Amino acid sequence: MTQKFPFNHFLKLDGLSESAASKPVNHMAHPVIIEKTMKAIEACAIAKPAPEFSSEELKTTTEALLEQIKNLINANKFHAYFANTFTVAAINQETVEFVVTTNFIKNMIEIHYTETIKKALFEILGKSFRIELQVIGSSLSQSSNTESILKKETRKVETPKQATFFIEELQPTKEDLIKTVDSRVLEHMAASPNVQVDITKTFDNFIIGPSNNMACAASLAVAREPGKNFPALYIYGNSGLGKTHLIHAIANHIQATKPHLRICITSANRFMSEMVDSMQINKLFDFKRKYTEQTDVLIIDDIHELKNRAGTQNAFFDVFNELMSRDKQLVFTSDKQPKEIEGIEDRIKSRLSSALPVEVQQPDLETRIAILKKKAVERDIYLSPDVVNLIAKCVKSNIRELEGCLVKLGLVTSLLKVDIDLEVAKEHLKLNEELENQKNITIDSIAKTVAGYYKIPIGDLRGKAKTKEVTLPRQVSMYLVNKLIKPTLKENGQYFSGRDHSTVLHAINTIKDRIKTESLLAQQVLDIEKSL
Repeated sequence: MTQKFPFNHFLKLDGLSESAASKPVNHMAHPVIIEKTMKAIEACAIAKPAPEFSSEELKTTTEALLEQIKNLINANKFHAYFANTFTVAAINQETVEFVVTTNFIKNMIEIHYTETIKKALFEILGKSFRIELQVIGSSLSQSSNTESILKKETRKVETPKQATFFIEELQPTKEDLIKTVDSRVLEHMAASPNVQVDITKTFDNFIIGPSNNMACAASLAVAREPGKNFPALYIYGNSGLGKTHLIHAIANHIQATKPHLRICITSANRFMSEMVDSMQINKLFDFKRKYTEQTDVLIIDDIHELKNRAGTQNAFFDVFNELMSRDKQLVFTSDKQPKEIEGIEDRIKSRLSSALPVEVQQPDLETRIAILKKKAVERDIYLSPDVVNLIAKCVKSNIRELEGCLVKLGLVTSLLKVDIDLEVAKEHLKLNEELENQKNITIDSIAKTVAGYYKIPIGDLRGKAKTKEVTLPRQVSMYLVNKLIKPTLKENGQYFSGRDHSTVLHAINTIKDRIKTESLLAQQVLDIEKSL
């Protein structure tokens, strides 16, 4: 598969100059790319006033900007979208113009990294700029960048030596594009979490539901008063449910409200690697000093990775005790409770067990729908309600897989140039709503499940009794019937001894409100729903 390649900007028949060939290659901004990009810019600027910045100044600005961006985003994403592909083309009073190598990279940067670039520009140039992106070989006017890089045509290319030849540009097949989509999704799903604070993860964009409301409330309490409310917080749950989002939200909130506090956010594996490196150069004292005297808030992701690491556990034990004695804040995440982690010493389990444990569970259907809608807006992807419902009903395991579906649909739209409807979503995400609906959930099956869960007779649940032991299960039943089957209020109440619609509505609203604040009830309702 090939694309329209700008030979007139990158092909130089008489070779590079001797001085250029002797220069070292910069791993972020390749000198050949920058040199040729500058020539392309100069060639397109005949009708424009002379540029205020020289090619050398633009090259230096590019390198400084890439260094800033590299510190702000994931390393894999940096190398995919910026290294050797991204160059400053022009700078004026209000705008900085950039060129990139493909339309795909242009689209990805515009959708996901505009604010990152603006922040990096402010750091190196000291003021805010608008940004414009073009693809190499197109006009430097952004409005003219409408030609598809995938169009099949024959172009006449003239080299500096007047040699003329013809190149037929091949259009990628649908299979080629689908393979590209799949590889990009795999790259997204396999990307290592960034140990630096991710400024995009905040409490404002964290979707709260019955599965995570207590974890979110505890995290927010820690962020507001570090070291006071809960000096040690332990967030646990399966992978991809939002634990990492919460710890970055804690860090961002503290940075915004208490910038004098020193935050150290890391992972158990990185903690271990730092300790080993410090031992090899005889600087173990400096390592412990960093994590005790120079840290006010210590956040360690995936603390269960300390298992079977005796030396690292010793260092962690000392750090934990020292920070607790100084009234500092500690936050940990794990995929299991402390007592369930094998391969760690009892004294470490004891320390971790002293932290406040909060669980993040698998999100329910309503929460999954809310998450999809929120993240689709963030990624500028339009999904119709039926597509959102399809994904939410079929993808139940974790939030990361929901994001993976959005990434794939975004790439399908960008590369295959198709709108996302129900059939397109089913085809590319391999989802089948009919299989998910094979379970025949009825009012009767819900009521029997609830009665069995609370260990009360089904007759009492459906009857007239108003005791406390029966009222709550009956309200839970009405709530779940409304949520999972959506009959009329009259049909719902008819099953429970002919209760009127106002009684049913009161029961539904009561449970809906209580599960937002009562973690035990929220867990009970979630357990019942899972068993149906």
